[in-house]
Amino acid sequence: MDIKRESRRIAAVWLALLVLLALTAASAYLKLGAANSVINMAIALVKAALVAVFFMHLRGSHALVRVIAATALFTLALLFAVSSTDYATRMVFRAPLQAPVTGGR
Repeated sequence: MDIKRESRRIAAVWLALLVLLALTAASAYLKLGAANSVINMAIALVKAALVAVFFMHLRGSHALVRVIAATALFTLALLFAVSSTDYATRMVFRAPLQAPVTGGR
């Protein structure tokens, strides 16, 4: 692949990352509730995929390197899943020295 074509590809990916960054920043001003987090996670996944495929050269790498990258992603997903189940099943307790909550405020 010649250098001019590779430079255009890198510039296109960089511009795509900038557009996705602008989308992420703009979504902070939208009141979408829980959908805002889902949209931001989807944008983050697209950005991570672009970086992995083009800047880390996973597209043209050996199969072993791709297996290691997939294993790392699976491990990360497992950590998120275990953390979210822990967070979802926690009970909220007040601290012993915390002032009681009044009904009026």
